[in-house]
Amino acid sequence: MNALNALQRPLQDSYASKETGDLLALGIKPDLAEHEYAAVESILSVRGVDINAVREQRQQHLKIADQQNADDGKLAGLSKRFIAQVIDTVGVALLLALLGLLITVTMPNLFKQTNRVALILWLLYQLFKDGFDGQSLGKRIMHIRVVHHDTEHPCNLTQSFLRNVLVLTVVDWVFALGRKQLRLGDMVAGTKVVKE
Repeated sequence: MNALNALQRPLQDSYASKETGDLLALGIKPDLAEHEYAAVESILSVRGVDINAVREQRQQHLKIADQQNADDGKLAGLSKRFIAQVIDTVGVALLLALLGLLITVTMPNLFKQTNRVALILWLLYQLFKDGFDGQSLGKRIMHIRVVHHDTEHPCNLTQSFLRNVLVLTVVDWVFALGRKQLRLGDMVAGTKVVKE
């Protein structure tokens, strides 16, 4: 207890000059040491602040921080998402090209129409691929899923269109490098990519 008081005294001196609002903000932060909380609470109690209310708010901030950490642990990593994107973009294009080649060899007079149809199918796939239970072919292979940010229901066709139409912009994937790993398309569609 004496060691705690020894740590608390210099803090009380430095905190005494702070405004009550600043001390309240400091007192509810979830990352202070016990002696720091004790110093802040000591000053706040002298100023007539309900310390129990401060402690309750701090507990709520701790719960929110724990929930955010749990949510961050469920997010799919960039490497899995990138591999899924390559499978969906290149892999599906190759499958459609092989199908087109097969049709061209068996029915040579349909060559021009086959290429156009394959290109249209590929574009439609790119836009709506995540709208079927939140998984495209690549995401299914990589065991990840696109879900609504709040409800965590699988991505629907409208959300899939919104999140994938922005893939055509170069800026879209730059946003995924942030702490929340959300592409610009995810932000617009209200989605996130999670581990299955």
